[in-house]
Amino acid sequence: MNRSLLAVTAVAATLAVGVAGCSTKKGFEKPGYAFGCPLGDAKVSDMGDLVKLKTAKEGKSPDVEIEEVRCTTTGDLMKIDVVVHNDESDIERVLYKFRWMDAEGMRAADEESWKPVLLYGNSRQTLTTVAPTPKARDFRFIVMGQD
Repeated sequence: MNRSLLAVTAVAATLAVGVAGCSTKKGFEKPGYAFGCPLGDAKVSDMGDLVKLKTAKEGKSPDVEIEEVRCTTTGDLMKIDVVVHNDESDIERVLYKFRWMDAEGMRAADEESWKPVLLYGNSRQTLTTVAPTPKARDFRFIVMGQD
């Protein structure tokens, strides 16, 4: 009986060490990526850093907040989700586009046209796009207020 108790205790201890070891790993992110998005040489510690790195404002600054940027690949094309939040009660009209870059940081596709989006008060909307070419390895989400 002592032997079986000892064996069970040994197995439990081994599993506890294995589980503790796994819990200290930080996800399954590839080096040079955060939330699936390419970083280059930039350091990103949280979603706020990633949003600052991947977004830019042009023209009139919109009264919306970019909350999340997440990336994945579909086949050999990059897919992007951007969550935009209007935390005010007024309706916000916003224009946005994506600027695509290749591995060397040069433009990978022609400049996109501005796309309008209407954000109702106290709402969130996820804007999703897919890269126009497999050459696109990085991007910038560009936003502008329309009012």
